Amino acid sequence: LAAPLALESGDALDACDVAYTVYGELNANKDNVVLVGHSLTSNSNVGEWWGEVLGEGDAYALNSREDCVICVNYLGSPYGSASPVSADPRKEDRGAYGVDFPTPVTVRDNAVMCMMLLRELGVNGVRCAMGGSMGSMLALEFAATYPDFVKEIIIIAGCGRHTDWAIGIGEAQRYAIMSDGKYKGGAYERDQGPNAGLATSRMMAMLSYRAPASVDGRFSRVRAHEKETKLPYFAVESYLQYQGKKFIRRFDANCYIQLTYTLDSHDVSRGRGDYFDVLANIKQRALVVGILSDVLYPYALQRELADALPNSQLYTIDSPHGHDSFLIEIEQLNAVM
Repeated sequence: LAAPLALESGDALDACDVAYTVYGELNANKDNVVLVGHSLTSNSNVGEWWGEVLGEGDAYALNSREDCVICVNYLGSPYGSASPVSADPRKEDRGAYGVDFPTPVTVRDNAVMCMMLLRELGVNGVRCAMGGSMGSMLALEFAATYPDFVKEIIIIAGCGRHTDWAIGIGEAQRYAIMSDGKYKGGAYERDQGPNAGLATSRMMAMLSYRAPASVDGRFSRVRAHEKETKLPYFAVESYLQYQGKKFIRRFDANCYIQLTYTLDSHDVSRGRGDYFDVLANIKQRALVVGILSDVLYPYALQRELADALPNSQLYTIDSPHGHDSFLIEIEQLNAVM
């Protein structure tokens, strides 16, 4: 960014790097932008994780022939934007921020960052701000912060403020990382970090992204093999361990901690007044998508948003696959969007 990013905490990010991906081109009025927010540990490459809704032509909700689709990597993420693994301009040796990265960076800070970037790109308006899970929080916050800049919003499997249930899940995941002896207060070497703690956090997260019926239906108490102790070793255990090991190869523990704090910061009404009054003042046309089996952000949260937003409609996904249905039930999601 050309200017320092002032954060809600009172800190600031100077020479702030921002990673983003663009599909399509700006129109003559520079107001055909669709701003997409990604999920917690994803990146700005929408084509990698939502490729079925992105393409050229009317068959795709994200039609890059007509719209300029922009996705921005969150602050604190290891995929290009300023984060614990990026260079700290305040350090003489240009070492990484590490535990010195400002905490917390809020969802609102990310909305401001997105706006600064869009202005630098010459954008004059956002046709739609949208996203699933954490991406829906960015979309809602962006619309509330810049009401005259955004025409429509699509909120998928999200909430208007992070619940104590979700905060508790995040704290358990953070504690698993911080309790790892290799965490060292966050001052670990990149290749000698708290891998066991980070893998455990990922295993917790994977369960929260699904629903009991989805997990039971997939594994059905099938055994992988017998351990040396002769204890049963179930396929679901093997699966979760595999997911944990895979995750530590692509993610950083300090970044994960930062991003979960960002999630916990989410409250669109913070500093703006009564929660439901704030939602009532978000006038943009809104589509709210809820998933009946979601245990991380239960369906009642999306119904709450749809009831409170004055110009909204609610679409329900009836799927056994829980929160991750926004990445699984692509055909119906593409159609309704």
